[in-house]
Amino acid sequence: MSISSTSSSSMANLLQQLNTLSNPSGTGLPVSQYAQDLQQILTQELETPSNNELSQLSSQQTALTGLQTALQTFEQATETLSSLQSWSTVTGTSSDPGSFTVTVQPGAQPAMYSLQVTSLASSQTSIQNLSSQFQTSADGSSNLSSGTIILTNTADSNKTATINVSAGESLNDIAAAVNQQTANTGVQASVLTNGQNQYFLSLSSVNTGTANGFTISGSIIGSGTGQIQFATTNATDASITLDGQTMTSSTNTFQNYIPNVTIQVSQTMASAGTLTLSTDTSGAEKAVQTWMTAYNTLIDTINKDTAYTPPSSGSSSTQGTAGPLFGDPLAMDLLRQLPAAVSASITTSSSAINSLASIGIVIDPSNGHLEFQSTSGFSSAAGTLPDGQGMFESALSSNPSAVQQLFGIVSTTATTAIPQSGVLGNVYNLMNNLLIGNTSGTGTSPIEGELNAISAQQSSIQNYLSLVQQQITNQVTNYTNQLNQLNSVMEQAQAQMKQISAMFGSSASSSSGGIL
Repeated sequence: MSISSTSSSSMANLLQQLNTLSNPSGTGLPVSQYAQDLQQILTQELETPSNNELSQLSSQQTALTGLQTALQTFEQATETLSSLQSWSTVTGTSSDPGSFTVTVQPGAQPAMYSLQVTSLASSQTSIQNLSSQFQTSADGSSNLSSGTIILTNTADSNKTATINVSAGESLNDIAAAVNQQTANTGVQASVLTNGQNQYFLSLSSVNTGTANGFTISGSIIGSGTGQIQFATTNATDASITLDGQTMTSSTNTFQNYIPNVTIQVSQTMASAGTLTLSTDTSGAEKAVQTWMTAYNTLIDTINKDTAYTPPSSGSSSTQGTAGPLFGDPLAMDLLRQLPAAVSASITTSSSAINSLASIGIVIDPSNGHLEFQSTSGFSSAAGTLPDGQGMFESALSSNPSAVQQLFGIVSTTATTAIPQSGVLGNVYNLMNNLLIGNTSGTGTSPIEGELNAISAQQSSIQNYLSLVQQQITNQVTNYTNQLNQLNSVMEQAQAQMKQISAMFGSSASSSSGGIL
């Protein structure tokens, strides 16, 4: 844009303002003041509208970025709620926590069991047992002959290693050689002392259970001179009696012996105790409330940024205040689509459970929030309604599978999941389209498209302002030069007037002398 496009009326106003400026010195024109005023008027007319537009675009950009973040947060909450891990509606208790504890995974069913811990899992230990073979030092020369120690896994003969021992080799060196083969044999070695300057070799299985036991053989294994003899305590399996059935485990953990239940044993029991699996909706209810909070935060964000506040009755302004996304098609569509997605009817195994409203979750019309239904409803005409939280807990206790179908829960052991159906599937598809654009993840999402368009507008305006600022500088410089030239001409004219005045004064004086 060129400065020459400034309207003639604006220039006339400028001249009028310049003509009213005081000139205290009475000599020449006040060039700096005139140039400053021209700069101010041109800046106001040519830069201010564009700067205002930049400010508005920046507000829109901030609002869209905030909306994008709120959508991402709600999408993450949706993925978390979609996993079966968030819907553990059964809790496990032990009558004797000192002997066994219970951990429940999603999918466990309410039940009661009689349980007795009869043995614990242990590792095999083999300790050198002839005092005549003990060494006086852990790392000094021993009285051992050269030969071999062969370690073999009890359950798998392929897991074996031969340790070559040289004559007089120290116990520490032998233990180090054994430990170099631990990954293969599952056996680890250490050197112990009885505190009486006697040192001896100890071997033990890394893991518990009979399957991890080992045998010791080789040419220096025995009670003779230069040999080693071991006393062995065999590895054992953990054992429990569950409703009369004996079950064993190589560790002290019994996982999925009862489907989706882990039992950890720590002490044997003289008599049976009770393991109880009972319904507990608190975990699922908390997960749903977290999801509802993320939804409400998203709705609040959209409402705030799309709001229009009319001028107050006592205000002199004729315009109200509009949010940065007021009239934005994407944001306005979200205000319509989100409530529709969470309010949709869903087919489940129960005709009575077919929407969030049917399990006590409703939308408050005053603010758009998802809430558990209040007994008083949203108006005095509503009367007394069922308590929404009670409805949810009742539905979850009586028919958890139908409630999970309603939401679209995915059966997975992961902490998050991508819902394909139900209310969560509807919501996720809507957000995914806004944040990604399409299922393949190619192209530009609607939000990114708007942000890109704003960035392009900002760049265009900045380029225009750079051009305008340069043109204003040039115009003010030219104007300053013209004023300085005018002042120079005025000074010359003033000098000439003084000369003429002096000449006329001199002539008048001569004429007066002649008459006398």
